[in-house]
Amino acid sequence: MKRVVAISSLVLTMGLAAMPLAWADAAGDALAAKLKAAMPGIPLTSVTPTPVAGIYEVVAGSDVIYMSADGKYMFQGVLVDFDARKNLTEARRGGIRAELLKQLKDEDTIIYAPMGTPKHTITIFTDPSCPYCRKLHAEVPELVKNGVKVRYVLYPRAGLDSPIGKTSIGIMCAKDRKAEMDKSLAGQTLSLPVCDSHPLAKQLELGGALGLEGTPYIVTDGGVVISGYRPAADILKVLDSKK
Repeated sequence: MKRVVAISSLVLTMGLAAMPLAWADAAGDALAAKLKAAMPGIPLTSVTPTPVAGIYEVVAGSDVIYMSADGKYMFQGVLVDFDARKNLTEARRGGIRAELLKQLKDEDTIIYAPMGTPKHTITIFTDPSCPYCRKLHAEVPELVKNGVKVRYVLYPRAGLDSPIGKTSIGIMCAKDRKAEMDKSLAGQTLSLPVCDSHPLAKQLELGGALGLEGTPYIVTDGGVVISGYRPAADILKVLDSKK
């Protein structure tokens, strides 16, 4: 119920969801019109039929829910193609995340990259005060050694006005972001000047749109989420399996 109710409060994703609107048929058009009338602020992206007769997939921001064709019933959950053993809902969400990540520029992140062309790229939303974020950072050299490009996005969970928020801003304003990032994730206390030209406010919104609920939060370029701390070997297995 939490995500169904949240669909009416997804206005913050309107600036992030740049995907084209898609309506599949007349019934989809009618259902979209009903939703817009009931929830005028909803960032509706698409209304399309599912493989289940009479059931439509509704995408709003990064949320995926399902509704009956007449708009009378709305429900959340995971739609699985049992014969194919495929999670259709997660596949759709992965596509949404991948599109959202395309809006993230490398210059607005902190990059640890191997020499030459990377085999994989992952984006990690991290909070320097998070113990498991610090533990994950110790795995980054092994990831880079194995051809993984790591893009860090600073995500201070307590907000930009908090002490860790100001530290995060200071890191992004520093001449050598990586050096200050390494110090912070090593548990060192930093005292850095802040600046106004940083992307963290937008990136906090992006994390919300991606469905982030805690850090560290790892997302592959294909939109696959690897939540929480995982050793490098486990992350590499996931990446190789999704290649």
